[in-house]
Amino acid sequence: ERLYNGKQKLEDLLKHTGEKDEDEKDEQILEDLSQCKERFIQVMEDDLNTADAVTEVFNLVRIANTQLSGNSNKRVVEYAYQLLMELTQVLGILHRKEEELEDEIVKLIAEREEARKNKDFQRSDEIRDLLKEKGILIEDTRTGTKWKRI
Repeated sequence: ERLYNGKQKLEDLLKHTGEKDEDEKDEQILEDLSQCKERFIQVMEDDLNTADAVTEVFNLVRIANTQLSGNSNKRVVEYAYQLLMELTQVLGILHRKEEELEDEIVKLIAEREEARKNKDFQRSDEIRDLLKEKGILIEDTRTGTKWKRI
């Protein structure tokens, strides 16, 4: 689940980051990510040591979660995302497709967003509770409303 959450965070960052000049922090992040890739290759070449390879994938996600934000350079975020997808493809993991929501749920989420926009927090809370009863957990973030099944 942590890997899927890391993937989702990178996908969200890709939507909200922009091009900017790279600075020393960006260069250090790129170096850290490249080291993950190098260690991944080394351990896979050592009798397909998949346990340590998975550790490097988690290290990559940790770096992304702690060092990348909406203010990060888009190229750095893209590199982290592409590297995550490349390494997980080798291992055959992280291939679950994004779920589709039923029309009723989509409408409730839209209604809730509208209620929040209109500062009708009582209705917003009612809809959130109704969605929770239907197995949908709503999370409000700076970049918008996110959901996941529970």
